[in-house]
Amino acid sequence: MLDVEGIVAGYGRIPVLHGVSLHVSRGEIVTLVGANGAGKSTLLKVVSGLLAPSAGRVTLEGEDVSATPVHRRVGKGIVLVPEGRMLFSAMSVDENLDLGAYLRTGPRARPGVEADRERVYELFPILAERRRQPAGTLSGGEQQMLAMGRALMSDPKVLLLDEPSLGLAPKVVTEIFAVLEKLRDSGLTMVLVEQDARLALKYAERGYVMRTGSVVLEGPSAELLANDDVRLIYLGAWHQGE
Repeated sequence: MLDVEGIVAGYGRIPVLHGVSLHVSRGEIVTLVGANGAGKSTLLKVVSGLLAPSAGRVTLEGEDVSATPVHRRVGKGIVLVPEGRMLFSAMSVDENLDLGAYLRTGPRARPGVEADRERVYELFPILAERRRQPAGTLSGGEQQMLAMGRALMSDPKVLLLDEPSLGLAPKVVTEIFAVLEKLRDSGLTMVLVEQDARLALKYAERGYVMRTGSVVLEGPSAELLANDDVRLIYLGAWHQGE
């Protein structure tokens, strides 16, 4: 479904990614695990088109999209839920959802857009109650829900999520990941960057461990959770039984 091959990228003269490769199959959640500064968010920026790599390529369903601009990648189905949410704070919940569907224009697209809006409100009932409320007045958890809902309005094939639980209360995090589980069960493909590596590996089928801009380990989530090195460095456990 999504292939990343030999990506080299950074900011100015500062290198961040050093030949990163990964594969995401249709309908699975893949998580990127690593310490702060490992390059996880940078990789999502490359995949979404926000950052151009100096080497390597990104392909979606066999099509090379490495040189495709961000808005065209959205149209092809690669959509990012950014860290920090990046909502239009003065606009209402409904208006932010409309912006998520900005490429789906014309009378033929309207029924699908409205169906997806109702789906978002089913996934996040609190947003339906706040639909006329400015996004900037929502709680942090509600804003994260809206950022996810806005991404879903674009009808994505691959959803990229950058730190969806950042700064949220445990109860809200549970709600967010319950929705991710529903989306996975519906067949949506996702790439997840998450500060809570244990939580991410619990919900993902596979994971890639990154260190200083490189993939150093990959495998099924259950194997990574049982790996002593992963547990020690990223999960904070000294022994498998802890």
